[in-house]
Amino acid sequence: MPESVGEELLPRCQHSFGRPDRAHYCSYIGVPGLLATFYPQAETVDEILLCSGLYSYTLWWNLQEKELAALLHLAENAPRLSPTECYAAIKRANRCVEVGRIMLQQGVILRSELLRRQADFNFRFASANTSQLEVFHSVARLTRQLESQIGLFRLEPDLPDAVSDRLLNSLRDLILTHTDSFNTIQRDFGDLLWATHEQPAPQVVRFEDVVPAARLLSFSRHTLSEHHPRPEADGASSQDELTFITAHQAFEVWFPAVIHSIRQATRLLQERPARIWEAEALARRVADIFGLFGRMIHIPQTMSAADYIEFRDELKAGSGVESYQFRAIELSAGLRDPQYRRTVERMRLLTQDLVEMWEAPSLNTAVMALLVDRGIIAADDLPATVAYKLGRVLLPARHANPNVDIMALAESLVRFEQNIELWRTDHIAMVTRMIGRKAGTGAETYGGMAQDEEEYFDSLPYLRNTLKYQKIFPALWDARDFLSAASR
Repeated sequence: MPESVGEELLPRCQHSFGRPDRAHYCSYIGVPGLLATFYPQAETVDEILLCSGLYSYTLWWNLQEKELAALLHLAENAPRLSPTECYAAIKRANRCVEVGRIMLQQGVILRSELLRRQADFNFRFASANTSQLEVFHSVARLTRQLESQIGLFRLEPDLPDAVSDRLLNSLRDLILTHTDSFNTIQRDFGDLLWATHEQPAPQVVRFEDVVPAARLLSFSRHTLSEHHPRPEADGASSQDELTFITAHQAFEVWFPAVIHSIRQATRLLQERPARIWEAEALARRVADIFGLFGRMIHIPQTMSAADYIEFRDELKAGSGVESYQFRAIELSAGLRDPQYRRTVERMRLLTQDLVEMWEAPSLNTAVMALLVDRGIIAADDLPATVAYKLGRVLLPARHANPNVDIMALAESLVRFEQNIELWRTDHIAMVTRMIGRKAGTGAETYGGMAQDEEEYFDSLPYLRNTLKYQKIFPALWDARDFLSAASR
């Protein structure tokens, strides 16, 4: 049965493990609800990308709004700040700056992918007015208010001047960064709305139908109310829990853009003749999105390890390894390591949908079939032979190359996988920083399922093992062993 969220219903995930009375990743982050919120008429890869970007903006702006409100509450209600209050204010300011940088980076992706060309939309917005998303203008209004009231921050008289300087510098950095980034983000956001408004399309829709902000934000409110209740009047309360939730929700609303791009690239390569350059553009898109993920993974570090440990137990046995959508990304791209499957099966994370993905053609199999069809390799070639033959078409740019489209595709796919591996490495570093070497989330659920030390399912061992899996595109990596010989 679904869980209630106010008067609405929160759907449940497909996972079958664990006790229903305990939080797990899907329920804590609200993943099924977030996915059910996606605009049902969004079908093309560009429409899905637009939704992912707008939903992510909404989540990040909500976090910034809460932090800015807390800073103003501190300025207005604590005439003399203690060292602890100074530290809290510095942390909030730095968090707002980092979130702003994330939105700038995602704005670059959205502009590049949706505004540089005629995007593929089947609907258009009835209006291009940016005021349709209230939280967008609320953040700007609060930033201006904070700038006008920065003089209200006063420290206890015995604190050293260095503390005051540190606080004021952080606040000024926030204001300057927000002033600069707001103009850019306003342009990006406005241009997206305007381009979609002007786009010739058979269907005209309201912005709030595509971006139901209240519904999007209801899932974090539900988790905070359920697991982290505190008096609503406490305007200066910590936003660490909301930060943790928002960071993971932002990943989950971006994942559909990756999944649909991978699947579309696969279909394009399966056509005959294959539409290689279109597939290559989508491979570059997902590589850029994983580059964005590399910055997003560090957002939990805007709190201290002690801040995180204080509320970590409320997540109970839940763990980010339960993310169904990330499994879908791995499988649709082509990860087929037998150890990976055994681990996911034993953790009861291999749902029927994921089993079907394992058995279905992937982006990697579409690439290999394309190489056979082009006559670059034979279907029965051994891996070493495949790598050698493929290496001979990966020529320097100065060489005439009849397979330059294959080479461009290979480079973009390798960059995609490289960014996945960088994201995994950064994830491990972030988790280690936050929890040290102790048992992480997931240990309670998965610890008893391990048969040996290599398959221990606590967070850190699981994450470290992901770096040992076979490559998603093994032939593209192996071909590099033969590049020196091929270029002579």
